[in-house]
Amino acid sequence: MPIRLTIFHPDRMIIGVATEQVTLFDLVGFFREIAESGTLHYRKLIDVAAAEPALSMEELAAFGERVRAARTDRPRGALAIVADSNRGEFARFFTQLRSGTEAPPTKVFRSIHEARRWLAAQPLDL
Repeated sequence: MPIRLTIFHPDRMIIGVATEQVTLFDLVGFFREIAESGTLHYRKLIDVAAAEPALSMEELAAFGERVRAARTDRPRGALAIVADSNRGEFARFFTQLRSGTEAPPTKVFRSIHEARRWLAAQPLDL
């Protein structure tokens, strides 16, 4: 799978690293893993700098609706996105997933180090 997911329970953090071409199937599988693990409330760092989206705008919109419709009994955690400035469409997509919701902050970074510092400063939902 072109999206590797690692969950750090003691830190309440999820790290996802996407490489190669990412399809709708890949995104759905990634989100399903997070939802089924009961960690939607964890802070998330998603690195899409080396990924290329291989899906249509319609597929992205349908995926976004699925994510927004997912029920959770806790607020969702902050999201830091690491993206290549020449391929910002994936970062914009993840940011748009959060728009119109009561989700915690989402921020895009060019450096994984900056993203980690910012994410570490975000509150934990215990």
